Amino acid sequence: MYVGSIVKYFRMKNNMTQGELAEGICSVSHLSKIESNKYEPHTETMNELFKRMNVEWAKEVQTYTLWKEKLENFIRHSIYYNWKAMENLYEELIGNEEYLQSTDLLNRYELYTLRYNLYKRDMPKATQQMTVLNKLEATFDDYEKGISKVLYFMYDIFSQKYEQAERRLQQIEAYRERIPFLFEGELYYQKAYLLHTRAQYGRSSYFAELAVEHFQKDCNYIRLLHAQLLLAITYTNRDLILQAEELFKIVLRNSKMMELDELYQGALYNYSELQNRRGLHESAFELLMELRALIVQGTDYYQAILIHLLHTAVEEDIDTEELLKELEVIAARKNDAYLSILTTYFRKAQISQQELFDYCEEIAFPFLSKHGYIKEARSTAWKLANYYRSIGDEEKMEKYSLYYYVKGDEET
Repeated sequence: MYVGSIVKYFRMKNNMTQGELAEGICSVSHLSKIESNKYEPHTETMNELFKRMNVEWAKEVQTYTLWKEKLENFIRHSIYYNWKAMENLYEELIGNEEYLQSTDLLNRYELYTLRYNLYKRDMPKATQQMTVLNKLEATFDDYEKGISKVLYFMYDIFSQKYEQAERRLQQIEAYRERIPFLFEGELYYQKAYLLHTRAQYGRSSYFAELAVEHFQKDCNYIRLLHAQLLLAITYTNRDLILQAEELFKIVLRNSKMMELDELYQGALYNYSELQNRRGLHESAFELLMELRALIVQGTDYYQAILIHLLHTAVEEDIDTEELLKELEVIAARKNDAYLSILTTYFRKAQISQQELFDYCEEIAFPFLSKHGYIKEARSTAWKLANYYRSIGDEEKMEKYSLYYYVKGDEET
C-alpha cells in the first residue's frame, strides 16, 4: 500500500493543511516526503497521523483489502463474460474512484476502466483512457505491464487500427515478462482475430486452436464458444469443411441453450457461408431466413443479411420477389449506387442468364472493381469466367479468371 497517498487522501478529505496535520508529530517537509511516497513513515508516526484524522489504520487495511478484491473480481467478470456482475461492480468502483486513485490500486483501476470502455464499445472514452494510462506506464509493475499489453492490443483491434495492432503484436511477442494466465486465452483469441482480418487463415487457425484449448482448461465456457466460432470461420476459409461444420453445430447448439443471442446470430450467418461454399444453397437460405427473423429491420446488419439471402436465392433459383422489393425500398431511400447495382443485378437474374451476364460485364463488374468491392467483384469475375469458358471464349475467360486469382492473392 502507498501509505503516503492514503495519508494525503484523508488529510484533504478532512480539509487539513500539511502544517495542521504535522504539528507536534513531524516536520512539514517530512510529511511532504511521506505523502509523495518518497519516505515510509515509522509505525509510531503513521499511527499519530491517522489518529489526528480519526482514521483507524487497522480498519483502513481492511477497506483496502476489500477494494483490491473487488477490482480483481471485476476483471474476472470481464474475462468470463459475466457482464451483469461486471456492470454492477463497476458502479461500485466508480463511486469510490477518489479513494482508489489515492492508493496503489490506481493502475489496476485505470487499466480495468479501459477494459470496461472496450466492453461498452465506447471508443472515445477508451481513447481518453489510453492517454491516462500512457502517463502511468512508468509506475506499472510486471503484472500490470502484462495486462496493459493485452488491453492495448484489444484497443487497437476494436478501433480497427490493424496495422498498429500488428506492430503491437510484434512487441508482445518480444515481451519477456509473462502475460498473466487469466489473459492468455484472450491474447490468443485477439491474435487469431487479427490474423483472420489479414486473411492469414493458417496462422489464425493456430491461435484460435490455442484459445479453444486455453478456455477449455480454464472452464471459460462462454469465451470458449467465441473461440470455437472464430476457429470454424478460419476452417471455412481453408476449406476444412468437416471440421468447420462440426464446430458450427456445437456453437449453434450451446449458444442457443445459453441464450447468447449475438453469438447464435453470428454462428447462423457464418454457417450459411460454409453451406454456400459447399453448394448447399437451400440449407444456407434456410439459415439466413432464420437469422433475418431475429434482426431488427433498418440496421446495416439486416441489409447485409438481405443481400446475402438474395445471392443465395439466385444460386438455388428460389423466388426472391419479396426480398428484392425490400432491398429496392432500402436502395431508393438511401440513394446508394452500390445497392442500385445489386438490385438491378438481382432483377436481371430473374429475367435471363444472358441479360445477367451482359449486365455483369458492362455495368456491375466495372463498378464493383473500380470502387473497391473486391469480394463482390471477384464473385462476379468468377461467374463471367465460367460463362466465357462455357461458350469457348478463351480470351475473356482468361481475363476474368486472372482478376479473380490476382485479387485473391492480394487479399491473402
